[in-house]
Amino acid sequence: MPITRLVRPCFGRSVPLFFVKTVFSIALVLICVYLRPSAAETLDRIAVTVGTQVITESEVLREIRVAAFLDHKTPDFRPESKRKAADRLVDQNLILQEAAVSHLPLPSGEVVQSLLDHTKEEYGADYGPALKRCFLTEQDLVDQLLQGLRTIRFTEMRFRPEVLLSNDELTDYYNNTLLAKWKQENRSPIPSFEDSRATVERLLTDERMMQSLDRWLGA
Repeated sequence: MPITRLVRPCFGRSVPLFFVKTVFSIALVLICVYLRPSAAETLDRIAVTVGTQVITESEVLREIRVAAFLDHKTPDFRPESKRKAADRLVDQNLILQEAAVSHLPLPSGEVVQSLLDHTKEEYGADYGPALKRCFLTEQDLVDQLLQGLRTIRFTEMRFRPEVLLSNDELTDYYNNTLLAKWKQENRSPIPSFEDSRATVERLLTDERMMQSLDRWLGA
């Protein structure tokens, strides 16, 4: 499938991806602003189609809760936060649809266990209570982690081969980005370029992959 993809909504006409995402974002903001909390049951039945997939309000709220849990923050349910969470879910759905069409191998549920164990270690005895405070189950967390891992795997397999970095680009990133960051953090000692070359290459590669992904999603 070419980068300039077409999404086929329920009414059967092909429209550009950026149009689908724009309409979805506007619709979600209007829903979040104008519907009363008492309309939650009705709201969850309002679905936006992304290809053959739908996203409901409850999925958006769960995305916010999981993100807040992983960041050790209080969930933010303001309209702008809902719009951003919905955008992430739209992107994730489109990526996973493309991965399925391309038959790319994606990580299974077992891979999530190490991330889950790390999260449990971070929270310690507060792990269970923290889940309850965010109105989450462990399965909610596992599902979101798995989807995130699959999104990352697709991004790496799809865009990493396109990233070719010259020595000048690596040096420039070290001098103008990484070195400045380390000085701001008062890091000592600061590694030389050669000592940190692998780190520089990894960070710049990740940055370029995300730029490619953003262009692909906006095509």
